[in-house]
Amino acid sequence: MPVYAKKVQSSHPTLQNRETVIASEVTVIPVPNSITLCNGCNQNIEQGYLVYLGKRELKANQPYDYYCKDCMEKYFPKYILV
Repeated sequence: MPVYAKKVQSSHPTLQNRETVIASEVTVIPVPNSITLCNGCNQNIEQGYLVYLGKRELKANQPYDYYCKDCMEKYFPKYILV
């Protein structure tokens, strides 16, 4: 199955106004817009790639996660840049 990637800045609307929910305590913690961590190496990155695991997800703009360039090449070496 092909993996699609869209190169974006940390200011991309998809990465803004996010929240982390702790289900055991029903606590919602806002995530600052300035923090966009790579899912592979946990580095705070300015520019990265939104990863989509299929065409349906790409069309619906439902990314799997956000990765830096090095982690994209490591975990998704055959990704298709859109």
